[in-house]
This record gives sequence, structure tokens and C-alpha cells, in this order.
Amino acid sequence: MPMREYIDLNGSLGPKKSESLSATIIRNISIVLILTLVMSGAITYWQAANKVETEVGAALSIAEKTVRKVVQEIAHDDEPRLQLVRLVRVFDGNRHVRATFIEPEPIGARISSFVAPAEELPDWFYALMAGPPQVIRIALPEGLTNYGAFELETEQRGEVGEVWDDFLLKLAILTFFCALVSTLVYFTVGRALEPLPKLSAAFERLGGGDYGVRVAESGPTELAKLCSGFNEMAGRLGQMERRNQQLNEQLATVQEEERADLARDLHDEVSPFLFSVDVDASTIRQMAEAPETDALIARTDAIREAVAHMKKHVKSILGRLRPTVHLELGLANAIETLVASWQLRNPDVVFNVDVTDRGCGQKLDAVIHGIVREAISNAFKHSKPTEIDVQVTRNEDDDVRVLVRDDGGGLKPSSLSSGFGLIAMRERVTALGGTIDIGNREDRAGVKVDVRLPIRESYAAFDGSADLGSDA
Repeated sequence: MPMREYIDLNGSLGPKKSESLSATIIRNISIVLILTLVMSGAITYWQAANKVETEVGAALSIAEKTVRKVVQEIAHDDEPRLQLVRLVRVFDGNRHVRATFIEPEPIGARISSFVAPAEELPDWFYALMAGPPQVIRIALPEGLTNYGAFELETEQRGEVGEVWDDFLLKLAILTFFCALVSTLVYFTVGRALEPLPKLSAAFERLGGGDYGVRVAESGPTELAKLCSGFNEMAGRLGQMERRNQQLNEQLATVQEEERADLARDLHDEVSPFLFSVDVDASTIRQMAEAPETDALIARTDAIREAVAHMKKHVKSILGRLRPTVHLELGLANAIETLVASWQLRNPDVVFNVDVTDRGCGQKLDAVIHGIVREAISNAFKHSKPTEIDVQVTRNEDDDVRVLVRDDGGGLKPSSLSSGFGLIAMRERVTALGGTIDIGNREDRAGVKVDVRLPIRESYAAFDGSADLGSDA
């Protein structure tokens, strides 16, 4: 099967790639969670690095002040070297500062404090968090310069170890949070979008012509409304399908009745005259051998009358097969011509015609003409009227009213909804935004067809042929 191509907003062609809605939602939420983790990690790193630097710097500053104060006091002691060594031991177990007493050359001994043991942590993390060590050399005051110098050096492993513990705790919390959110989103989205696969399968069946398919109205409010709308649409499509089948059946019935009427007219009207022409032609051939001029002329006139009658009847049949609408001279002229053609074939029927001289536009005039033609045709087909009223007027709102009434026997209730022509008339008027009332008259026996059409809406809504079918 060839792949369909679609035009995107930029006008480029490409295959349409589909992705499930649940996968799209979960993917987007996962991206948000990952970005949150990245941002949280960056903020945590910045805060931890500042914390390490601040804590170590503060400890080094305090240690420097303490050492400077103490060495001033040691300068007056009887055993300054011993006191300097004791000062170094004061820093034993300090997590942030290491103190070192450096004796002068040539001895050059280094007596350092013991740093508190720190927990094991990855070298990469220590290299990431720890900065270069800070070293401060404190010169001894006069009287102690011969003993050497005092040195303070920052020690960051203990502080970085605390940061590592905080990092592991925050990472565990964020991981648990992300896992919990992902799980909730997965089950929530899956449950919320559960009707979509069923709805998609229902659309496929509907596209295949199964108008009896229905889906359960479940899920969130929006999807429940969508399912309800689908069920309503499927029901209406089913009704339209059944209605189309009925119309097709009625159309076939109408066609068969029209064929039967034409065959009957040809048999009852044309065939006898053809037989008469054949007999007269044979008689003329016999008379041609005898000098009976008067009889020959009479036979010739009989043939001419028969042919004229057949031409008239054939023309009437052709008019029924393909009605001619002359709207170029106006709607009033066209309806008067239509009425004249019916009155010619039915001289005993009285027609009362009242048609406005104001045109309604070519398309709307054609629709009005079709309504009048259909109403008159139904009157003669289903009853024997003696009087027919035709009115086409414009009211104060500049809308059109078409009223056709006859004094025949009226319509049965079943005929109001089963006639193909009546159904076609209703659909055409409804499409134009108008109203139609077809029923029996109240003042006397007969049928009335009352149609009201808004002109402006008609211009906007109508697009197509104005021809209406025949009622079955």
C-alpha cells in the first residue's frame, strides 16, 4: 500500500508519522523530570561547592587567629618548642584544618596534626567538589624565629564527605519521587486514555459501513463526551443510511411507475392512431386506383389529424420526461407557462395564480418553480381537483412564501412521510433555511403546500440543481 503524504504548516511534503497519545504524554513528562533532575543537580552542586569553600575558609580563618594569639603567649614561655608542639596537637582531629610545625634547617622536621578520619567517597566526586588547598604560613614572633615556622593547610575531605552524604540522600529522594510520579502518570494516563483504542476501533468499523457500532461512555469527562458524540453520530449516519435506502427504493418505484405510465399512454393514445394511419394509408392505396377524389381527401385529412394528435401527445410525454423551465422572462412568466401547460391538458380545472413580479434570484426562482411544479403534479396524480390556487408573495421581512392549494380529496397521513417528491421538497427547503408545511386544508377538502424561504440565507446555502423529483 503506498504511503500517504501530507503537507505540513511549512508546505513541505512528508509521510505522516503517528505516535500514541499515552506515549507522547509519558515522554514529555519524562523529559520534564529529567530536566528537573539536571537543574536540581546543578543547583545542588553550586550550593555544595559554596558550602565547602565557606566552611573550610571560615575554619582556616579561625585557626589562623587562634595560632597568632597563642604564639604571642608562647614567646614568653620557658619551653617554647614544647608549647609549639602542643599547639600542633590542639588541631588533632580537626576536620577542616591541618597544623604543621616546621623546624629550621638542617633539621627541617615537620610535626603535623592528625586529621579526623573521613568516610570513603569517589575520587571523581572529591575532584569535582574540592578546590585547591589553601596554605597559610605564620611567622613566629621575635624570640621564636629560631625555632622555625607554623603552617596551616585546609583539609576538605571531611566537608566533601558531608556533601557526599547529602548528595546520596537527595538523589535517593529525587529518584523515589521520579519513580513515584512516573508510575502514577503511567497508570493515570493509561486509565484515562483507556477508551481511545476502543474509540479508534469503532471509527474503523464506522468507516467500513458498520453504523450499528457503539462505544461505552466511560473515562474522563472530555472522552466521555467524545464517546457520546460518536454514538450520536453513528446513530444519525445509520438513520441517513436507512433513509437513503428508502429513497432509493422509492426512486426505483417512481421510475417503474413512470415507465408504466408512459407505456400505457403510448398504448392508449399513440397506438390506436398509428393503427388508424396504417388503415388509412392502405385505403388510400386502394383508392389511388379509383377516381374517388373526395374520399381520398377525407382519408388524407384523417391521417393529418391522427399525426397532429400523436405529435401533441408525444410532445406532452417529452415535457414530462424533461420539463422545460423558462426563467429568463421572470418567475411569474415561468409559473404562468407551467400552469398553462397543465390547463391545456386539464381544461376543466380552474387555476388561480398570484405571483409577485419581484424576482428572487435565478437559483431561488428555480427552486420556487420546482416546488410549484411538484405540488401541481401531486395534486393531479393523487386526486381529482377542480380548482388549484398558486400564490408566490413577499412579506414585510422580504422573505418568500409559496402557497399551493387544491380541492381534491386530500392526503392520507401515511403519504405525508413516504412520498419521494415530498421528502425531496422538504430536504431542499430545509437546506435553504426555510420551513415547509404539507397537509390537508382546514377550510375545505384538499391539500396545501405552504413554504417560507428566507432570501439571504437561501443565497448562501443553495448550490446545485433546483429540480425536484416526482412523488411516489
